[in-house]
Amino acid sequence: MSCPVTIIFILISIVLYILTEAEARRDPDRPLFNGLLLMPMMVKRGQWYRLFTSAFLHGSIQHIAMNMIALYNLGSFLEPYLGSVRYLIALLGSILGGSLFITLREDPRSRTVGMSGGIYGIMMVYFLVLFKHGLFRVDSVRMSILRTVGINLLISFMPGVSLSGHAGGSAAGILIGFLLLYVL
Repeated sequence: MSCPVTIIFILISIVLYILTEAEARRDPDRPLFNGLLLMPMMVKRGQWYRLFTSAFLHGSIQHIAMNMIALYNLGSFLEPYLGSVRYLIALLGSILGGSLFITLREDPRSRTVGMSGGIYGIMMVYFLVLFKHGLFRVDSVRMSILRTVGINLLISFMPGVSLSGHAGGSAAGILIGFLLLYVL
């Protein structure tokens, strides 16, 4: 398996989606879902695990499908390129960056789920890899990246989407990517 971390993250997300959807039908209080989602107020009270667990939760079938497709598309290239350990550092660091930015910037009672902060982070690492290898000089690559950035900027400003998570994950991805590709 060339991308075990990516596959494991996808499987955990799918299993948790199935469990939390089943829970929603059984228990309207949703203790599992609510106990793992990101709520800045709860993080500030010491529930730091939410900075990571919230990434594995998703609010709808469309949400998990889009995130897992993006994770697989990026991870199937980046994980073999970086190696599983360095890729895991990039992905977890980006998830943490997105979650911390939400925690610092959003309403303390806000509720956030999804892996898009991590995905935006590894997308930035992917762009840095392309830059490192001089592929930004290729017109078709540069145009593809500009289209991808444009689409993702539009998505980030849609209602119900965490602009803070995307921004924090992207910033973390740039920092971690620079360190992994140019320093370490």
